[in-house]
Amino acid sequence: MINLLSNIKIFLKNEFFRLKNRKIIDQTIKIKSMKKDKNVILLATGKSLSKIDLKKINNLKSKNYEIFSLGGFLATDVSQNVDIDYYLLSDERTIFPDKFDLEKKQNDINIKTIEVIKKKKIKLFLPTETWGKHNFKDNEIFYFNNNPDNKTKNITDITKYFGYGSISGLKSLSVCRYLGYKKIYFIGLDNNHWNNIKVDHENEIFQVHRHFYDDDGVYRKNFNVKSISNLLRRSSGVFEGFEKFKKFDIINLDPDSLIDCFSKTHQLDVYK
Repeated sequence: MINLLSNIKIFLKNEFFRLKNRKIIDQTIKIKSMKKDKNVILLATGKSLSKIDLKKINNLKSKNYEIFSLGGFLATDVSQNVDIDYYLLSDERTIFPDKFDLEKKQNDINIKTIEVIKKKKIKLFLPTETWGKHNFKDNEIFYFNNNPDNKTKNITDITKYFGYGSISGLKSLSVCRYLGYKKIYFIGLDNNHWNNIKVDHENEIFQVHRHFYDDDGVYRKNFNVKSISNLLRRSSGVFEGFEKFKKFDIINLDPDSLIDCFSKTHQLDVYK
């Protein structure tokens, strides 16, 4: 009875979302499963991305591969070696950086990313709540439901509430599944920020940034967690989120990755 009520509630929430956003998600609905004849390389921003030769990645485009990316990748010099087909932004700090009091380096990365997306007119996935508010006027945009709900099992229909942790990497996997790619290869989704923790005498938690473009080794206060148990619980939830995608044809290009639910066996020549 409880499961039935939960299913009815999710159904009604999805229907309400669809009716409320029917015009906004119309283009998103049209592109569902349109990539069945292609493979995709998903480039995230973890340290493992440094293992990849991005020129080799770009050469795969001539072999029926497309390239998907997210976060601050486009703000880096190495991004000039690849032609991105699709990009995802889901955190409001990356879409509206001027509205947040961010560390200067992170703010500069967000602004540069926006500039490159606009300049190259890259096709972009954005949350529906950003419609009419953002400044991507000349980009082709596909809007998605950015609302998690732990009662749903949905992980692949981006027009509905989703049942995994609300991080951009998992949302990108979901988008790639929604587009219907035959096979998804990813690199840079490391989820290893939890294993470089320090706690000071006031029990404040500090961590080193773990993006491939971070090299200063500075421990910064983590304002998003209240305790070590909270941080580890969140990290565990991300691993569990990845595990929900393990039934799909997804390859982890990082041979040393802590994410152990995907095959790491492949024949691609992509490393340095």
